[in-house]
Amino acid sequence: MTPSTTPWSAVVFDLDGVLLDTTENMRHAFDAVWAAAGRAGPAPFSEFLEHMGAPLHVILGTFGLPADYAPVYAAASTARLDLVRPYDGVVAVLRALRAAGVPVAVATGKSHRRALEALRAGGLYELPDVVVGSDQVRLPKPDAEILHTALSLLPGSPVPADRAVFIGDSVLDLRCGGAAGVPTIAAGWGQSTRETLLAEHPGAYAEGPQDLLALLLPAANREVSVG
Repeated sequence: MTPSTTPWSAVVFDLDGVLLDTTENMRHAFDAVWAAAGRAGPAPFSEFLEHMGAPLHVILGTFGLPADYAPVYAAASTARLDLVRPYDGVVAVLRALRAAGVPVAVATGKSHRRALEALRAGGLYELPDVVVGSDQVRLPKPDAEILHTALSLLPGSPVPADRAVFIGDSVLDLRCGGAAGVPTIAAGWGQSTRETLLAEHPGAYAEGPQDLLALLLPAANREVSVG
């Protein structure tokens, strides 16, 4: 890698809704859980999406579903990895960061194993330097632990919090960045509305992955404050 030519010493991404479009995969898996639990009617998937960023067992708990159903979800998700795809422009962003010598991490509510599985299915497996799942920390987002863990594992660590940036598409992501003292960029192409994300006062807002290059690399740097 060449020496870094960006003001950031590291970039951390959330996974679902930021790097990978896993919406239909998650819909299939949640439908399977709903049916296995014997719940009547269609699974309330739109409500499921409101909890993105949290570990699976926490999300299931909001529906009164015990953690025992997590393996059902995981198996159904694995069976339909063909539904996982990277968002347009994400590969170009990750390759540009690698070319600029910027370490990249993923910090996700998925378990580590399932995160790697999804990255492989989406063709991104080789691009992040570090992947941290929710099962590798004690406290989930919005606690700062997952971001601090990711930064501690990156090449050239320790990376100071204010020299990193976290890109997420949920309220939990942005609050996690704030708790960690890490500047944030709200990903507007994920599961949350623009209004919801801006209400969390992120350092910057990106409408699509293509906007990240201007925010992350020096051709069109913009100030991103701690969010």
